[in-house]
Amino acid sequence: MSATAFVATAENFVANVLEASKTLPVLVDFWAEWCGPCKQLMPILDHLSSEYEGRFTLAKVNTDEQQELAAQIGIKSLPTVALFKDGQVVDHFVGVVPEAQIREILDRHVPAAALEKPKSPLEMARALKTAGDTSSALQLIESALAQDKDSVELRAEFGELKALSGDLELAKETLKSLQSREPTAAPVKRLAAVVEFSDVIAAHPDQEKLKQTLATDATDAEARHALAVHRLLAGDYDAALEVWLELMRTHRTYKDDLARKSLVQAFEIIGNTDPRVADARRAMARMLF
Repeated sequence: MSATAFVATAENFVANVLEASKTLPVLVDFWAEWCGPCKQLMPILDHLSSEYEGRFTLAKVNTDEQQELAAQIGIKSLPTVALFKDGQVVDHFVGVVPEAQIREILDRHVPAAALEKPKSPLEMARALKTAGDTSSALQLIESALAQDKDSVELRAEFGELKALSGDLELAKETLKSLQSREPTAAPVKRLAAVVEFSDVIAAHPDQEKLKQTLATDATDAEARHALAVHRLLAGDYDAALEVWLELMRTHRTYKDDLARKSLVQAFEIIGNTDPRVADARRAMARMLF
């Protein structure tokens, strides 16, 4: 039985087929174990069910086990496939038919696929940044800024990309300009965190050297902090948060509570709606109070 289909029986047919079809079309495959053509058709239906991504429900009725149900529906040949909509059969076919013919039936009755909303330049740039293509992301943002030079989000993203590409001077200039206008805006606070963390990267650019330091002395707070910054800016949020929480437990006074301050800044980058931030805040609270 395919994971994309459910077993329809006399007991659940009214609720799971007839009533359910009033919300979403249900394609019912009437089959039997001894039926060779049924087994030829099954993978085609399973493939279509996956491809249509929830726009219809696929049900399978084993007619040997559900003879009374098959008789009530009027099944005389196998395989028979019936499409139920609004509580009744709206289309059907018998035997193995081409996939294109089944698609035609489905497309007449199932909801049309929602058109994917085009991504904005900012969304595309962030996707490229996540994939590590900072250069292409920067080109997109610069092009977008040419059309909307006053956008705080675009300018903050520009500053962040400059910081990540090593141009800290321009990133800091961008941050200063934005802080004079929108100091509490989320993109500006995020950029401030990225810039400060980028200073750490500039001071400790060699991750391998940091790992070697920790291999010699696993308690080296400076190396642990710097490596956590590398991980955060690379998108490995879990590892970075774990390091800073541990530093809070073991090195609370290090550089004037640097671990706690780093966690607060990290939250600006990760986003306060991320469940990992809520978990980290609770862990911090247990240590603070």
